[in-house]
Amino acid sequence: MPYPSPLRLPIRFGTALLAAGLSLPLLPLAAPAAMAEPLKATYRVFVGGVTALDVDATLDVTGDRYRIAVSAVTGGTIGRLFTWKTESESDGRRQGDDLRPANHRQSSRFRGEPRNVTLTYGPQGDVSATVTPPPETDDREPVPPALQRGTLDPLSAVLDLLFAVGASERCDRSLPVFDGRRRYDMMFAEVGRRIVDPSRYSVFSGLAQQCRVSYKPVAGYGRSGPTGRFWQRSSPADRPPVDLWLAPVAAGYPPLPVRLETDSDFGSVVVHLTSVTPPAADRRTGAAQPPIR
Repeated sequence: MPYPSPLRLPIRFGTALLAAGLSLPLLPLAAPAAMAEPLKATYRVFVGGVTALDVDATLDVTGDRYRIAVSAVTGGTIGRLFTWKTESESDGRRQGDDLRPANHRQSSRFRGEPRNVTLTYGPQGDVSATVTPPPETDDREPVPPALQRGTLDPLSAVLDLLFAVGASERCDRSLPVFDGRRRYDMMFAEVGRRIVDPSRYSVFSGLAQQCRVSYKPVAGYGRSGPTGRFWQRSSPADRPPVDLWLAPVAAGYPPLPVRLETDSDFGSVVVHLTSVTPPAADRRTGAAQPPIR
């Protein structure tokens, strides 16, 4: 049984955006070899003004290889009501301006039931998916293999986008995504440079690049229809926009998402950057701070 709609946006989509966040037109991208040590960041997700999720993200780029690891756990009042945790990881390589994922793994447990996805990518773009529970037992239409071919996992898709943004100084882009259950297109549009005001919830303030994120469903949705406004298959105008701000935090490293805003069935969703840990010699934002509790 799919988990409830209040968690769908922050977990399914927001986590992928935050955790994979890299690159931005405000800072030229360094050569991959310069990023020899992982870059780590933490985020806090608020839904309706209440703490919903704490997110840890790690980016490691060595040569032409990349790895993104993300974990998220319910926090605050929601965390006291029930515990939910997810862990995701993607790895692959850069080929020119494109990313070629090799593996993607996502695991979580909700109400005692595991929900796991393993994606393995072939050299021709074919995808082998192992999903628990299977789409057929999850009241979901399976995604045909032809629609899986040539897609990216959610984390690699955002990384692909943001490397491109760093080179072109534009957010405009559409990427095909298959997360093991759903096939959709992530679409990004340029908004422009904006000032992120200081906040006690975030370690970042200053100039950032704002991008608007939208979503086009393709296949793999519940036969009874998706729950939650964001996943509706109606007109894009009926789905809430997602605004993402990107800014540099360490010299020689791709920039990170520093803020995200959207609406959900349970109120506004706001995501704050709460700490960054680049290597000490390359800090641009001062000493890393612990997550805000």
